[in-house]
Amino acid sequence: MEKHDRLDTLDHRPPTGRNLLQLGFWMRSAFVGAFFAAAGFAALIDPPQGLPFLTALTWIAAGSTFAWLAWQRTAALLDRVDADESTRADRDDASPIRQVVRAPVSS
Repeated sequence: MEKHDRLDTLDHRPPTGRNLLQLGFWMRSAFVGAFFAAAGFAALIDPPQGLPFLTALTWIAAGSTFAWLAWQRTAALLDRVDADESTRADRDDASPIRQVVRAPVSS
């Protein structure tokens, strides 16, 4: 049987609130880790009063590690949200361009 192109926009499950909440948390955590690493790098370039060299290196290492781990968790959550959609297989097979059938011209 032929598979006809059709626009069914309501046949997929939207991401749940829990998944979106976790996604937002991990995305913000990645930025916080990156900012923490940037603060450590800025402390190395222009050291403020009383901040030891090893503390700045610790900020860089901890911030960059936390940012990387949070970004990996964000990517995993995005993949899980994509995999949960029930119409993913239907969308992969369908043509992105909708075919137009025209009646032949009669003279």
